[in-house]
Amino acid sequence: MRIIIPFVIFHSSFVMAAAPAPIDYDQQVRPFLKDNCIACHNKTTTKGGLNMETPELMAKGGESDKGIIPGKGADSVMYQAAAHTWDSEMPPKGNKVGAVNLTAEQLTLFKAWIDQGAKASPKKVQVIAWEPLPAGLNPIYAIAVAPQGDFAAAARANQISIYHLPTQSLVTKLTDETLRKSGLYKQPGVAHHDLVQSLAFSPDGTRLATGSFREVKLWKRNAPATLAFAPSAKFTATQEADNSIKLTETAGGKLVAHIKSDLAAEQALAQHSLTAVRTALEVTYQNEAIKKSETDSTEQTNRLKKANELAELAKKALEDKKKDIKPKEDAKVAAEKAAKEISDQVAKVPQDKPDAALVKKNTDAQEKATKAAADLKLAQEAFTRAESAITDTANEIKLVTENEKKAKQAVIDAKARLELVKKAAEKANADRDLIAKTLTTSLKKAKALQFSVNGLELIAEQDSGPPLAWSTVNGKPIVPGSTTETWTLERTFGTGDGNSLISDRANSLAFSPDGKTLAIGSGEPSRSGDITLWDVAKGNLTKNFAERHLDSVFALDFSPDGKLLASGGADKAVRITDLSTGKVVKVFEGHTHHVLGVSWRADGRLLASSGADNVVKVWDWTTGDRRKSVDGWDKEVTGIHYLGAADQIATSAGDTKLRLITSDGGEVKKLPGSTSFLQSLATTRSGDVVLGGDQDGNVRAWDVATAKEIALFKP
Repeated sequence: MRIIIPFVIFHSSFVMAAAPAPIDYDQQVRPFLKDNCIACHNKTTTKGGLNMETPELMAKGGESDKGIIPGKGADSVMYQAAAHTWDSEMPPKGNKVGAVNLTAEQLTLFKAWIDQGAKASPKKVQVIAWEPLPAGLNPIYAIAVAPQGDFAAAARANQISIYHLPTQSLVTKLTDETLRKSGLYKQPGVAHHDLVQSLAFSPDGTRLATGSFREVKLWKRNAPATLAFAPSAKFTATQEADNSIKLTETAGGKLVAHIKSDLAAEQALAQHSLTAVRTALEVTYQNEAIKKSETDSTEQTNRLKKANELAELAKKALEDKKKDIKPKEDAKVAAEKAAKEISDQVAKVPQDKPDAALVKKNTDAQEKATKAAADLKLAQEAFTRAESAITDTANEIKLVTENEKKAKQAVIDAKARLELVKKAAEKANADRDLIAKTLTTSLKKAKALQFSVNGLELIAEQDSGPPLAWSTVNGKPIVPGSTTETWTLERTFGTGDGNSLISDRANSLAFSPDGKTLAIGSGEPSRSGDITLWDVAKGNLTKNFAERHLDSVFALDFSPDGKLLASGGADKAVRITDLSTGKVVKVFEGHTHHVLGVSWRADGRLLASSGADNVVKVWDWTTGDRRKSVDGWDKEVTGIHYLGAADQIATSAGDTKLRLITSDGGEVKKLPGSTSFLQSLATTRSGDVVLGGDQDGNVRAWDVATAKEIALFKP
């Protein structure tokens, strides 16, 4: 028998829903938590003991409870606070960081992420397929000038031009030969794969650091092995009887320059002038210190006078309160005695025959006794307070007397320091004036006057000693052969890929005052702000301050003594790191947008910062307070530098303004000529020359004393 089994197809209306796509914390959640939650709950400002910088720290929680419970979004305190269903609503109204409530969409996403397990984003190693940068990308995001003011470096895209300022000439464009060999670029003049975001010369001017994506390159300056000469058809040089040199145009005889000094003499004068300015700044500071000490001394004297007056009043009050006690004691004894006598009389009256008048008299007597006891207690308490007042005023007099003594001594000490500083200033001025007086008589008779092959240098050979040289453009003294110097790649910090110890773009660079350490500021946007320190000679990482800021680091500056490192970032904060301990010792808050620049004053007492909030802020390091907030810019203040040892600050901004101001916000002058968004700023060590780089790729140099433009380098 054949059995036929029917084939039946069952249809179901049930369709299994697809699992929701995993939520990427870094890409989808952290961006809205960063400004509205992490700004107050981080390792620097851990409000409520809660640090929200990572999912692990959020799960750990704070003082109240665990912040999040993976898999249970609705039960997580952080979600409840953000949704305003918890005891405390977050962010609180009127907060100082500008945090706002999460939107409905953000709350839904936040809860869903927790429900999915509150997982951190997987670590990704980015593989970069580099392509050549397009031609014509000219904004100058970074500019630097050598301390002596002879060389300037300007970054356009991934190219770095080295200019010789005294001759106003292009010396070279830095070339990394490995980039040419890779086949990406056929012509020399390319230094990095990506945009160059930062530049810094070493303190001695022999090295240039250039920062790009996950790498910083160090270039070495090389003098020519020999000097080459050639006759000049354009210039004629003759030495006068006083050993000065006249440089003239051969055709027409126009005087280009009358040269009376050499580079060594000019540098000596510049150094002594810098010392004179520094001592003048110290004189100003000590005068301010004296005024402050005198004000404090006067306040303490007035306070002591007031304390003595209060002591006399307290003494009189004590005597009065003491006199008041005896009558109150007698009144209490009398009232209690009278009350007892009447009470005894009441007790003798038969209970079945009460005497209403006597009962009332007894009640009145008891009340009078109670009042007398209360009055005595009040008098005794008043006496005790009067005694305490005597003790308090005595302690106050002792304290204020000691403070007055210290304040008066502070005035004496400040005046003594001022006298020492004045003597140092007088000596510095005398030394400067002496060098200035002998400056024009420093030249010796030259063995021969010749011109460099490129015609940019006038070179004087000496019978003894090294040759001297001057620019044929303006007669300024220069290092012989400097217009033909080469720059070679010495080493690279970071690997430029996903394994690099430099995170994302190297936005800022700073050499330590001794030139031994290079600080690099970087960080992944909206994720971290990192600072790394590197040994310049060996090329190895010495310190890694990971997540020193909550967002990318844009500015760095070592204190003049090299002990502190100031940094500014996209987290709107200025942080001060003590390099001996590696700890943040101060956070200056007040900017409402990215901090784009920081600069210490030469005495290390003040720090200035500039921001994308169109504001400059000056911070007093000695007190830890904000000294001044300066406005007047219409766009971002992109760069800031104190000028030499003076109390003057150079600033560049997107509104094309290059302004010089004082620490108190007064405007010194404006440097005219810029017509485009100023992206970058640089100054010489002495502060006599300021450079600005703009959006159109132009580099301008100004003489600070005259406010005149002295050089213009176009793309």
